[in-house]
Amino acid sequence: MRAAIAASLSKLELPDLNLSLKISPIIRAFIHLLVRMFYKPTYIGFDNIPETGPAILICNHVSYVDGPVIDAGCKRPIRYLIDQDIYSLPVVHYVMSLAKAIPITYNRKSVEAAFDAISEGLRAGDLVCIFPEGFLTFTGSLGRFRPGIEWISKRDPDVPVIPMAISGLWGSALSRKYRKAHFRWWPRLWGRRATLICGPAIVADKVNVNNLQEVVLRLKYSIGDRTPL
Repeated sequence: MRAAIAASLSKLELPDLNLSLKISPIIRAFIHLLVRMFYKPTYIGFDNIPETGPAILICNHVSYVDGPVIDAGCKRPIRYLIDQDIYSLPVVHYVMSLAKAIPITYNRKSVEAAFDAISEGLRAGDLVCIFPEGFLTFTGSLGRFRPGIEWISKRDPDVPVIPMAISGLWGSALSRKYRKAHFRWWPRLWGRRATLICGPAIVADKVNVNNLQEVVLRLKYSIGDRTPL
């Protein structure tokens, strides 16, 4: 009897990996459909993202849906560096685990583990997206980039860094503009139009926070987003 119970419990604890692999493209396609329905995104310069091989995307961080909006314009799956608290939310955790997202929290052990996972992924040919500000903007402006992107690039200097800017999502329900409003979810959720632009790859010796921040800011300006630093 005990052996039978133990066998039953072990079966419950093991995820059906084959099922997850099968439904992952379906979930991704469904999320892309929702993104295009709600945010009507325009994508510029996304041919700068290599179709194969490792690459690092960097982008300003405007809303909680930046990742899905970026992903909907990319032909290949993207792995995201994501805050541990967000990653741990029940539905988010399931989707992000399928997308092989990399959780991080700001202590040394977690940062080192995240950087190791990023390096491992890049060496396996993955496309990884990082928001170098390290937090979601409270003002709509571009926050100061953190030095983590420099450390990541130094570990894998041959991997191209692709700068990106996103505009149009500041003021949406999933941005922080109306975080204290009583009716933040309506009607600001509807009718947003996002614009995303990718620039050419940045060579390794130009990968420093000051240069990267200037490049992303210029990209923002080029699509009409004039929020200052």
